Amino acid sequence: MRYLRSILGMVALAVSLVSVPAVAQMGGGGTGGPTDGMTNGSEDLIIPAGVRGEGKLSSFFVTDLWIKATGTGTATLYFHAADAASSAPAATTTVNLTQPITYLPDVVQANFGLASGFGAIRVVASFPISATVRVYNQTGAGAYGLAFTGMPSRMGMTSMPMGGSHGTDEYAMYMLGLLPEPGNRVNVNVVSTSPTGATGVVEIVDADGSSPAGSGAKSLPFNLAGFSSHQFNDVLLNVHSKFTAGDAGLQIRVRMNQGGAGMVMSYAVVNDNATNDGYVVMGSMMNGGRGMGTGMTGAR
Repeated sequence: MRYLRSILGMVALAVSLVSVPAVAQMGGGGTGGPTDGMTNGSEDLIIPAGVRGEGKLSSFFVTDLWIKATGTGTATLYFHAADAASSAPAATTTVNLTQPITYLPDVVQANFGLASGFGAIRVVASFPISATVRVYNQTGAGAYGLAFTGMPSRMGMTSMPMGGSHGTDEYAMYMLGLLPEPGNRVNVNVVSTSPTGATGVVEIVDADGSSPAGSGAKSLPFNLAGFSSHQFNDVLLNVHSKFTAGDAGLQIRVRMNQGGAGMVMSYAVVNDNATNDGYVVMGSMMNGGRGMGTGMTGAR
């Protein structure tokens, strides 16, 4: 599967999505039911990558899941395949949380019953939980891979409202810190964090936010079903900066269609073309140049 190696750089998902410049960018707090996020202590977490299957260089990747709970009870796990046609999960399972930490090795097969798959995992419980996954290669003398953390679904970015006066950067995620071709390749993944799905665009922009040079595509539209995801591969191919700093100054911007429903999270993975090693750059709403807001949650 061409997606597998590109997600292995996923780290610290919670860090860059928690800090946002405006309350209006974020989904509102829950008002009833797990899909709204936390309600009376319940939680709906989005883990934007769950993998089981073949990768490059004879590798085979699996996903382990850890769930930390403040109480005891059950959690419902949903596996939402990438590029799904609807918000219906490809597989669902229930897990008994009887200990402070529950460890689920090879969760895609052992718990979801899937021999292979690529997508996102939701973990829903009626009491506070956190979750971490490790995606790793299990062939060869030793394993390699990375771990990343689930985020509350309500923390996704919303679209710019219709009407009123709004700046583009108030409702956009930016990714910078990208290494260019030919030594590297950059893949971008956009994940819907609500049942309504999301539409928008991934844009390649220059250091000043303008359109860069080169013949490569600079606008990549997405149309996601609820809780599904899509990956754009090698997005900096044949795209070049106009500035003396070079192509390392290129940025990725993610925006939803104005007035659109739903919420999204996004990340880029920069892969070394010689070693296949990768690192993740999370979509950040701090990089739009409009400062940081003081609120963390609130109505849309």
